[in-house]
Amino acid sequence: MGNYHVRFRGRGRGSSHREPSPLPDGVEDFQEIKIRHSKYAASRFAHEAAPALTRFANSSPQGFVNGISAARQQIVARTDEDRDEFLRKRGFSKAETGKIIEKVLLEEHRPPESIFDFVQGITRLARDKTQQDARLDMEGRAKKLLDRVG
Repeated sequence: MGNYHVRFRGRGRGSSHREPSPLPDGVEDFQEIKIRHSKYAASRFAHEAAPALTRFANSSPQGFVNGISAARQQIVARTDEDRDEFLRKRGFSKAETGKIIEKVLLEEHRPPESIFDFVQGITRLARDKTQQDARLDMEGRAKKLLDRVG
């Protein structure tokens, strides 16, 4: 069993279906458990989710930490032209490119140079998107960039 996404549905008057936020890109080995409020819901959840929770508790974040470290070390742009070219070659419009660089300048107080800097700028720009599909698309593009680090 893998990652769990649990949805609970209430029954009776006044109950509502609460949709959780979508899972982030990159979630692997995902399995959804749908449990209705019933007499045995709690024990069923404990039985089905326990192995995944145990694996998660015993897992190491080292792979994630190594990926972030590698992204910080991989310098891809040193000049303004390099920055524009780097983003434009990856499908970002001229307007998006300017906004991404601006976000990094505002938050990091320096221009983006590494893959990590660009990913930070892209995800920061994505947070400004009000339409969920556009936000997820932008975050997916940042993930692809981060996944290429090696």
